[in-house]
Amino acid sequence: MKNHQLSGIRKKGTITLILLYLQDYINILNQKTMNTHITLKSFLVAFLLLLSFGINAQTMLSEKEETTIEDYKWRKKYINLGFVNSTMKQDGSLDLNSDLGASFSIGRTFFLNKRPIGGVLRFGIDATWFDINYTNYKMKNITNGETENNEYHQGEISMNVGPSITIKTVGKLTIHGYFRYAPSFSGLYNDDTFYGNYATFFVGGASISYCAIGLGFESRFGDCKYKEIGSSKEEVATNNKTKHNGWRTYLTFRF
Repeated sequence: MKNHQLSGIRKKGTITLILLYLQDYINILNQKTMNTHITLKSFLVAFLLLLSFGINAQTMLSEKEETTIEDYKWRKKYINLGFVNSTMKQDGSLDLNSDLGASFSIGRTFFLNKRPIGGVLRFGIDATWFDINYTNYKMKNITNGETENNEYHQGEISMNVGPSITIKTVGKLTIHGYFRYAPSFSGLYNDDTFYGNYATFFVGGASISYCAIGLGFESRFGDCKYKEIGSSKEEVATNNKTKHNGWRTYLTFRF
């Protein structure tokens, strides 16, 4: 807004200078060579006019360049807020479906090709510095006619890395696809006991954004062999791997 106001003031000033010193300016144009008949005032008027034209031209180019950069900006950083739906499986036990879940992640895309292919396509490496995922499971056990409610709190803290592809479509619409390896620490809490261990996860999905905001969907799967942590006895490992498989839908902010 300020740039447009300044541009308007400069244009009005240029017109005023032309009208005020029009005769002197004509005299300058009529001179075949620079000589002593050109007054100092005429020279200053010509200089001010040229300076004003130059400033106006530079302002117009700068405004156009800013618009172009904004329209075709490749946004590298991202923050995702998501809803989680997951299934937890273990041999010899019933599969558990999550009742609710949430996720938060923050990261950046490092583009590999400096110039977009065809002006619309860039390959990159996604690095998610921080990814936290939480799911809640509830289960009812019926024994001898009595119902017992069990609740599991399960989650991971991880970092992700993997290849990605970004495509500019119509206007400011952008599609981003990726597949990432996610080494994690996974934890499981049930019946006043906490279990945890290293876990291997993989995440793959895509998002579509308009300017800085968008929606995404991704699949997430992995497994973990939990160990009991925090007991007075030595850590006890569970006999079987626990498998996690689910999806996350999220709101993404790119900047």
